[in-house]
Amino acid sequence: MSEWPNPNNITNSWPQPQAAQGLKANAHCCEEASLNSSQFYIPCNTPAVSVVGWRGHNDNPIRMCAFCADHNVSNRGGYIVEPYTGPTGAAQGWPTGPAPDVNDAAMAAPSNPLDAMSEDELLMLWQEKKQAIEIAKAEEMDLRKYIVSRAFPAKSEGMNNKELGNGYVLKAGVKYNYNLADNDTVEATLEKLSAMGPSGTAIADRLVSWKPNFLLTEYRQLMEDKDKGSQFASTALNVITEMLTITEAAPTLEIKEPRKGKK
Repeated sequence: MSEWPNPNNITNSWPQPQAAQGLKANAHCCEEASLNSSQFYIPCNTPAVSVVGWRGHNDNPIRMCAFCADHNVSNRGGYIVEPYTGPTGAAQGWPTGPAPDVNDAAMAAPSNPLDAMSEDELLMLWQEKKQAIEIAKAEEMDLRKYIVSRAFPAKSEGMNNKELGNGYVLKAGVKYNYNLADNDTVEATLEKLSAMGPSGTAIADRLVSWKPNFLLTEYRQLMEDKDKGSQFASTALNVITEMLTITEAAPTLEIKEPRKGKK
């Protein structure tokens, strides 16, 4: 079994993408690692708009597209060194001095690199990242299932542990989905259990719990009735608010392609 690295020897520096596997981003394109990177570096290669560095790290700033720049500034302690200006700037190399002070007024509210993009560019970038995420998620799931089956050939439901060496432990949580049939089938099955005697009745009472479901159609009908002047609907809605919390769900976004043959 291969030895895992000693955690005491692990450094906290950012990897330099240019050095990995000899791959480099195309000229004037984003050098950040793409979502397709796993065991080796694959550059994003979207057209670059900014040069980004990181506070507290000695790594050289690199070119980034608007999406990667925004992610690094918002989530990884990055900062905009300067806008990327194309071949002239690329040939000069980027400054590696200390990052601006985090309390500096200019850094308190950095400009969003996405603001410089047109709506079409934003939509194309979003669609590209969305597709990359979907591919990466599917590949990760396939790889995860394979590793679990290989590392734990006799896996059991619950947490399975495997020592990797140097204090590392591989932990695989194994779960199964238990889905009931339709309500009529469930009720008929519970009746059969109850007919088996007191013990069957006790099991039937404990085996299944009934979860309430909110019927949005009824709620919306009450809203319509209230708008039409129904006092009952207005009073009922006031009562319902005591048990109901409404929060905004994640929005959906889709670009619908035109039908073939239409212009």
